[in-house]
Amino acid sequence: MLTLPGASYLAGLHHIEKQNLSTSATVLTVIGFNLIMLILLELPLLSFTIAPEWTPGAVERAKAWVTRNGHQAAVIALSVIGGALIIKGIVGLVG
Repeated sequence: MLTLPGASYLAGLHHIEKQNLSTSATVLTVIGFNLIMLILLELPLLSFTIAPEWTPGAVERAKAWVTRNGHQAAVIALSVIGGALIIKGIVGLVG
């Protein structure tokens, strides 16, 4: 149920389709899009397969890091995105 296509997935595929890429480039782009979109599901599953004794501790450390630093990381990321959008808007007005 977690991987059923939602609106964002279908929108992403629509944007890929609009790029008019070659067939092989489209396939690679769709694969990359899916890997990125599902990384939060795939990474722990792969980790449990490769290193089942190490993974629970790593997951707990990652959760603790997000608890400590998640707010600051979100502020920085959103500030960078906001700055990029402002620059894009200014360039669009000037250009």
